[in-house]
Amino acid sequence: MRRTRSRSFPVLMLTLAFFAGIVYFLVNLTVHSAEWVSKPYNGHLSDSTGLEFAGRITDRNGIVLARSEDRKRIYNDDYDIRCACLPVVGDDSVNNSTAIQTLYRSELSGYDFIFGLGTPDKLKKGNDITLTIDSKVQTAAYRALGDSKGAVVVYNYRTGDILCMASTPTYDPMNKPEDIETNEKYEGAYLNRAVSSSYTPGSTFKLVTAAAALEKDRSLEHREFDCVGSVEIDDKPVNCFSVSGHIDMKDALKDSCNAYFATLAVELGRPCMNEEAQKLGFGKSWCFDGIETAKSSYDVSEASDYDLGWSGVGQYTVLETPMNMAIRTSAIANGGVCVVPHLIKDMDGDLLSSAADKSSKPERMMSSETADKLKEMMDYTVKESYGKWSFSGSLDVCAKTGTAEVGDDGIAHAWVTGFTTDESCPLAFAVIVEHGNSGFSVAIPVASAVLNAITENG
Repeated sequence: MRRTRSRSFPVLMLTLAFFAGIVYFLVNLTVHSAEWVSKPYNGHLSDSTGLEFAGRITDRNGIVLARSEDRKRIYNDDYDIRCACLPVVGDDSVNNSTAIQTLYRSELSGYDFIFGLGTPDKLKKGNDITLTIDSKVQTAAYRALGDSKGAVVVYNYRTGDILCMASTPTYDPMNKPEDIETNEKYEGAYLNRAVSSSYTPGSTFKLVTAAAALEKDRSLEHREFDCVGSVEIDDKPVNCFSVSGHIDMKDALKDSCNAYFATLAVELGRPCMNEEAQKLGFGKSWCFDGIETAKSSYDVSEASDYDLGWSGVGQYTVLETPMNMAIRTSAIANGGVCVVPHLIKDMDGDLLSSAADKSSKPERMMSSETADKLKEMMDYTVKESYGKWSFSGSLDVCAKTGTAEVGDDGIAHAWVTGFTTDESCPLAFAVIVEHGNSGFSVAIPVASAVLNAITENG
């Protein structure tokens, strides 16, 4: 009898474990089935399957970006709008893993738990999705970037609405190029560079170094320095583009003085610089509406003093996504608190998938005093270095450019990040033009064109 009991106990435990597993699977199937079926690796969705009866995708103004008709997916009549909105909307495939038609295919197609993908045609009715982007603004960014590879992010730092999330190169989803896999012109066309690419930030990172100094010791704002065009660290030079002379932090940011910020980074030290970078979004992935950004990276734990100095001016191994830069800049505009952006404005029946609920909540990145001081410095930089005229239009802009070196023989990437100070139009932005060489002459005109499109379209 004892032997029978001892043998039956493991069988009983295995049986209980089996039924517990069944219950766990059924609960997850009920909760996550729609999300699972829309994953990019699902072979059933590798072509237009699931979009024959899919709902419409519209921009914030009701302009239709994608719809289904006669079992086909149809995109906007305007060629430029189709190309400009592709990185956000996607095409019939699931090659763009961050596109709405990839992430929300089950919601668009009206996925049914009972029938799954085999819902009878007469019962199929897809859900419509309204996005926060403005297709005309998106198109302005696409045209401003031209043949360059790059990205533009613009969002409302009060509400979180993304008005523009452009990425180039792109292509026409109605007429996908046959040579897209082999033509260098389309390299990275499936990638939304705004959220999935990381770049050397160059001098835009001086805002991070300045924030680290201000958070540690407010008096460092008035730290004076004599710039002679370079500074020796570990017996090696950190060079500037010009000789700034006797300067404090405000003028160092205006002149984008490498010597000043490299020296400041070394004085602050590795722990301080690492801590501040983490507070400002480095080392994390932002998640909104199911989109997870690539991680921006900063780590000087093992860096020499020379490398630490270069990290303070956005070189060394520092990498940042355009989206992270825009979020970081939004915190400066918003008193030190960032509002995480979102892309979906509305969906039929409020049927947002569980992925949409993963958006981060607003968080404080820096003190309000530090934010206000950086805002003052960025305003001074625009007025005294770039000129208010450089951002043509009716909006007042605070900004910082960057020219990021990417190799001995490579042409530098061109950056600009900033925000508007108009309460009726509170916008944070980041622009990257790969190998554009000059943030001032290349990235600022792109940002200006996009901001003008926003004011022109109300």
